[in-house]
Amino acid sequence: MNTKSIRLTAAFAAAAAAALVVTGCSDDNSSSPATNSVTSATSAAPGTAAPTGGKSSASVDGKALDAKFDTTCAKQGGTLALALTDTGNATYGQLSVSATVTGDDTVQAVGIAGSKGGDNGMPYAVGYGNGVPGGSAEVVKNGNTYTVTGEGVGAPDMSNPMGGVKNSKFEIVFACASIVGS
Repeated sequence: MNTKSIRLTAAFAAAAAAALVVTGCSDDNSSSPATNSVTSATSAAPGTAAPTGGKSSASVDGKALDAKFDTTCAKQGGTLALALTDTGNATYGQLSVSATVTGDDTVQAVGIAGSKGGDNGMPYAVGYGNGVPGGSAEVVKNGNTYTVTGEGVGAPDMSNPMGGVKNSKFEIVFACASIVGS
């Protein structure tokens, strides 16, 4: 397995953890953000539709992740951290899905990680980092709901390390009841 693949996977996991740290250190006092519509970046979005009724969700390669997500949304300066967590997921163990958006429309990082559920008993991981080869992402804002779509790089199958990494399409809906710090 090449060192570059390991570094990319580690970078994506770090981005997911950073988004969760930002949201975990915030307070619960918030106000509503502006409601303008936002789109950015370049990506082929998966063909699944966003759920109705303000429910957070995530899908990878068109397959919905079966989870009972807690949604956390926080803004500090020009950075918006979005996180979905399910700490007792039957398939993925401790499942976290996160995205970091800067300005109004630039997705900096996306991380989808589970403590289990990957190939051959390994942890599950898909990630995207702005400027890192192998993916793309865009965000669309509708009120307090952010839909992040794109393509990220998955963790390699350690039973076949020469097989390299796999690209996976994702769609994540962050339905924020409120946004801390906005």
